[in-house]
Amino acid sequence: MSGAEGALGREMTALLRHAKVKVLPTDIKQLDITDFKKTSKVISDYRPDVILHFAAISNVDSCETDRDTAYRVNALSTLGLAVNAKRVGAKMLYTSTNFVFSGDSESPYSENSQPNPISEYGRTKLFGENYIREICDRYYVVRTSWLFGINSKTFISKFLSMEKKPRAINVICDQFGSLTYIPHLGEAILRIIKSDNYGTYHIVNSGVASWLDFVLRAKKIMRFRTTIRPVKTDELGLPAKRPRYAPLSSNNYEFLFSCSMKSWEDALTEYIKRLMRKP
Repeated sequence: MSGAEGALGREMTALLRHAKVKVLPTDIKQLDITDFKKTSKVISDYRPDVILHFAAISNVDSCETDRDTAYRVNALSTLGLAVNAKRVGAKMLYTSTNFVFSGDSESPYSENSQPNPISEYGRTKLFGENYIREICDRYYVVRTSWLFGINSKTFISKFLSMEKKPRAINVICDQFGSLTYIPHLGEAILRIIKSDNYGTYHIVNSGVASWLDFVLRAKKIMRFRTTIRPVKTDELGLPAKRPRYAPLSSNNYEFLFSCSMKSWEDALTEYIKRLMRKP
């Protein structure tokens, strides 16, 4: 597993160990996946049945300002892992993003929608997808978006987990997408890798919302006093473009596994209950 110290990596490590599945969690400290030679040796020694590739430069603006690093980590490292997965006969699961789409749609994107990224982050993640499809016989591409949960480094997750919250925060109101609770994503990934249902999946909680919708609902449940100030994306002067409307529909997952993802509202309630129990 790459990206093991991220929020999804930690969740998956716990899930796999609970299911008594042997796992080798790695992150940059243990293994630099942009080093093809070292990565090949680790995979040769360990001989995994499944490679879970979560590591990425996911800071959208950093990808825009440092394109070489974004390409090396998001695209070339994926190429290297795909070559090694093919070599040792391993399945490979790669997490991708709704940023592979432009955001010009009027309805949620399905797995068959045509990608058209408008940022370097989206482009490098799409390169990774394409490398896997070209090289691997047994692969899963899992697109997801707007993750939240314990250990998440996103602004909103950090804000909700604060014991002492600020008097006011700005929250973007004009981007709409799919929210994804990390434990629900982890459970879906575990179900997928146990199967031979290869291909592309969109794994998100159901429903469409903005981050403003999310925070206002959280405020209603948690009853914190922070003033929420809506802001438009253009006001922030960010280096990278964001998709205006890029929710995902989980059609393939729901059809092939006969189960549906919970709504983002139910997922948020579950997350807040977990936050309240956190010591």
